[in-house]
Amino acid sequence: MRYHTLARLAEARYCVALMVTIREVAKEAGVSQATAARALGEYGYVSEAARQAVHEAASRLKYRLNVAARTLASGTSNMVGFVAGDIENAFFSAAARGLADVVEDFGYTLVIANSDEDADRERREVATLQEYGVDGLVVAPSDSSMGEHLAEASEAGLPIVLIDRTVRGLQVDSVVSDGAMGTTLAIQHLLQHGHRRIGMIIDYMGVPLSSLTMRTKAWRDTLKAAGLKADDTLLATMAVPLDDGYGATNSLLDQKNPPTAIFTGSNFATFGALRAIRDRGMSMPDDLSLIAFDDADWFGLYVPPITAVAQPVRELGRHAGKLLLARMQGDESKANRIRLATDLLIRGSVGPRQ
Repeated sequence: MRYHTLARLAEARYCVALMVTIREVAKEAGVSQATAARALGEYGYVSEAARQAVHEAASRLKYRLNVAARTLASGTSNMVGFVAGDIENAFFSAAARGLADVVEDFGYTLVIANSDEDADRERREVATLQEYGVDGLVVAPSDSSMGEHLAEASEAGLPIVLIDRTVRGLQVDSVVSDGAMGTTLAIQHLLQHGHRRIGMIIDYMGVPLSSLTMRTKAWRDTLKAAGLKADDTLLATMAVPLDDGYGATNSLLDQKNPPTAIFTGSNFATFGALRAIRDRGMSMPDDLSLIAFDDADWFGLYVPPITAVAQPVRELGRHAGKLLLARMQGDESKANRIRLATDLLIRGSVGPRQ
């Protein structure tokens, strides 16, 4: 996968300014500066002989293309931006891989920025990517209630696709997974094993996120459909820093009438829950049943293997890439709303209520 972070891109552009110039390449190749610029920027007409001479000269001089200059000259940067919620989260790395797989086939380089799930930082990253002249932008919005900066960028002509989450009222393409369906399957599976006190741990970012709201609602609705009350004492939130998943799990298990099963609403919540269960000397599924939202490669190797809701994360990235490419190629149709199915992978962390 070929990609850059904003920091790496800025460093590269700074280094270019200190190194070989296009004027030197033109002189070495024996052509005009304008011809060298067209050959290296891949725009306009250049004879094959001149193109070869320029590229050979650039190779000898170890010239690196100045992206900013090419953008000004050709009107395109051949870069696509991705503003991820947290690049330490395996979800976003997998989504980035899927996105890169698609856009790289069309000659684009993926530039990754990290919002750290902070709305103000997201605005800054979006603005910076616009300044760098990206041709399109994929964003995992950190606040589903606020999208003015994205609306402004879209109205200015920048193609934008939302991934994993949506923003209320923002008319741009989006691709998400069906978290409600996955949550429903998980809670139903626990109910079928006799569990009635089913706890849930969900991330709390301080702002509404459509994906997390969807999962919480599905937890409530599924319990209600089974004739049970969704006891709010069984809903634990964990905040950034995400180590709080450990504390959220302990808060549930320290209750006078603790849950017999827990559904972790994110992979970070799962990590904290597993640590808490281990430190308390509990075993799954004898002492506690657990289902995780978001599968991980190592879940099948854990003892016992962890039952999980699997999202098609790489496919989310691929779909986002395809939507973005269509917009960059001039598609002006109505905004697409794509929702991909989730699946419940049944393993060994769920057993009958004791």
